Amino acid sequence: MADVKHYKASAPAETLIQALMEDGCVVIDNTLSAAQHSKLKGDLGRHLDAIPDCQGDFYGYVTKRLGLLFNKSDVFQEMALIPSILSIMDHYLLPSCSQYQINLTQAISIGPNEPRQIMHQDDPMFPFLHPGKEVMLNCMWAIDDFTETNGSTVLVPGSHKWPREESLNLALNELPPDQIALGTMKAGSVLIYLGSLFHCGGRNETQTRRCGAVISYSLGWLRQAENAYLGYSLEELQAMPPRLQELVGYFVHKPNLGSINGMHPLDFVNNPTGRALFTEFLPDAAKPFVKAFRDQSLSKAAA
Repeated sequence: MADVKHYKASAPAETLIQALMEDGCVVIDNTLSAAQHSKLKGDLGRHLDAIPDCQGDFYGYVTKRLGLLFNKSDVFQEMALIPSILSIMDHYLLPSCSQYQINLTQAISIGPNEPRQIMHQDDPMFPFLHPGKEVMLNCMWAIDDFTETNGSTVLVPGSHKWPREESLNLALNELPPDQIALGTMKAGSVLIYLGSLFHCGGRNETQTRRCGAVISYSLGWLRQAENAYLGYSLEELQAMPPRLQELVGYFVHKPNLGSINGMHPLDFVNNPTGRALFTEFLPDAAKPFVKAFRDQSLSKAAA
């Protein structure tokens, strides 16, 4: 069986990025403090206890799923803003966008005797070819210990490098054991994996549930998998840290994706009845060229 590299929470982002480049996945051990984990587990448990299992061949029949996690526990908000994780997102996503966003948040509680999920990539939810470019990354947080028998995420290290036209057939076939790894980790740790990496939820052979929570990041000009605009109330949004407000989608992806009546969405949220000038959100690199062209046009008109 293949291995997933593990690093301490103090590991530099460059080390984690190198592991992701090589394998497509990496575990950061014990990222949450004991206090954070205890509060998170209690907050989340109350919500999971109140919902039924899913009903679907992909989502499972003995698995609970819960979204919109930022209003379930303040700890989720802290997790989304961890600097070392955002440094990884900067590296992978900012070359292809002016700002990235939260794609979705989802708690996943796999129940006893739930079989292994079908092997899959996550980035085909965005139906366009992007060879060699990552458009999304996932952070799977261990709420419970992830063990060899309770449904740890099954991963195929290196599969992010497979040719796209061959990858699905390769993954659906029975892969040799030396190509497969289990994302085992202690509660409070996080598994980061690329959207192009083949993976699946593992079989839970135990008599207890195994809970994890995904925080996924994607390019800022893509449609998000989770509709945070309807999911979080105005009061919940205003209580979030400013950086998280942007990450859930309240930003302008330059030059103008996401503006409302010429306003930044957060300006509109804070003053929805106010009047403002129709603002342009040009990329910094474009501003001198646009200004030079306008100045030239004015000069010609005055001649």
